[in-house]
Amino acid sequence: MLEARVRDRTRELSAANEQLRHEVAERKEAEAQLKAAQARLVQAGKLSALGEMSAGISHELNQPLMAIRSFSENAQLLLERGRTEVVAQNLARITELGDRMARIIRNLRAFARQENAPVRAVDPVRVINAALEMSETRLRESGADLDWEPPAAPLRVMAGEVRLQQVVTNLVLNALDAMAGAGGTLSIRAEPVAQGVRISVADRGPGLAHPDRIFDPFYTTKEVGPGEGMGLGLSISYGLVQSFGGNIEGHNRDGGGAVFTVTLPAPEKEAAA
Repeated sequence: MLEARVRDRTRELSAANEQLRHEVAERKEAEAQLKAAQARLVQAGKLSALGEMSAGISHELNQPLMAIRSFSENAQLLLERGRTEVVAQNLARITELGDRMARIIRNLRAFARQENAPVRAVDPVRVINAALEMSETRLRESGADLDWEPPAAPLRVMAGEVRLQQVVTNLVLNALDAMAGAGGTLSIRAEPVAQGVRISVADRGPGLAHPDRIFDPFYTTKEVGPGEGMGLGLSISYGLVQSFGGNIEGHNRDGGGAVFTVTLPAPEKEAAA
């Protein structure tokens, strides 16, 4: 009887073990599908942001192209007249404009790239500058002023550079949307804190109607329509910052407007220092 009971119990345990293995396999597959869906959502968010900025980007590239053409035509005339010193100035200006175009295209390619690399030490100031360069036309169109003073001391944070640029770009575009047509000041700061480095993006728009819901998927205060987004930008940004081991918060400012703060961990050696 004892042997029979042992055999029955063994069969039960074997069946339970097999069921557990099956459930573990199902959960691993579900986790892989979830990660793939999150990656697709992040990429869709980046492409959506690029779509919103496409007109401004086109202008940013077309303007230096026209200037290059004008400088080159003038250089031909000046060479015929022997004014080589002015020709040299024109050529230097053409080089500057070419470098600017190359920088814009490089930022676009990096922003659109699907980044799968693990987090590493990156320069947040470089990320902010790239985001501002991509948003330059939107900044002019909004009528807002820019208050951004890069810190004197170098900063490093643990993040994915492309994904962090997406977060900062989204915060900048949201702030400019909030101040569209009304003016105000876009204030950006990057400073060391006890937890690592804090990046803040503040505007003087109408503020947040529901600060407790801003990171909910599909929550948006924008009107429904083409180019207005689906309310996923902040939700995606929240997930990205969390994946870096950081934190993102948003609240209303005294005197009107909203401020978003992203706190990211510093590399271990720098944090220890």
